[in-house]
Amino acid sequence: MIRAVVDTNVTISGLLFGGLPLRVIEEALTRKFTWVTSPLLMEETRRVLKTTFELSNHEVQILTGAIFEKADIIHPIQTIDLIKRCPQDNRVLECAVEGNCSIIVTGDRRDLLILDRYQQIEIITVRHFLNRV
Repeated sequence: MIRAVVDTNVTISGLLFGGLPLRVIEEALTRKFTWVTSPLLMEETRRVLKTTFELSNHEVQILTGAIFEKADIIHPIQTIDLIKRCPQDNRVLECAVEGNCSIIVTGDRRDLLILDRYQQIEIITVRHFLNRV
């Protein structure tokens, strides 16, 4: 089974706006792939939902609860310092490496997608990912 880190931008887009990112969430909930995340990525998702979109703690829990309950939660030890412009994106790489993932799913064209690959991990768009699962 595919093990993938779904970047927070995809998660938030799917939860709030639907479309293809929502299909990624649905595929995870039906166990078509293993969603791998970390406490830092989970917290980033919650923080953005609360601060940027002004959702309550209860609303955030309703939106994220099912995903995070089914996710394989990794606690990365290794620190990666590859991406300088947006250091938070390094947390995605750390999670993928230590979570033995083959894929990172993201919409981040500036920092992650331009890498194309990190070690043996492919970095791909939502559409490309959905063609695989």
